[in-house]
Amino acid sequence: MRQTLNLLILCALLSACSGSGDWRADAVAAAEAKMRGLINDSSATFSHVQLTGDASTGQTCGVVIAKRGAFTKEARFIVYIDNTAGPFVEPGMGQSMSQADFDWAWKNDCVNEGYRA
Repeated sequence: MRQTLNLLILCALLSACSGSGDWRADAVAAAEAKMRGLINDSSATFSHVQLTGDASTGQTCGVVIAKRGAFTKEARFIVYIDNTAGPFVEPGMGQSMSQADFDWAWKNDCVNEGYRA
């Protein structure tokens, strides 16, 4: 009986610990899905993906890798968790934003918020 009780307590503790990071995995998955839609490439892959900020006002920043004709292209992206702007991807990946505007958003919303390459 005591072993069963200890096992139940252990399971409850493990569940509580594993659930604390779920919003991060959900935010990354949602960001990747939004980027695939934005660049119209369902097979796009991602690298250097990091969350900056918090669960309500943060953003997902990283690199998207997609096929463009015979070439593979890499570009940085920003997806805001609260959907107040974006998603944004560097010019050349199908978005009309200027490189200067993207660089400003990357510096302020990714690098200044803790993104590390």
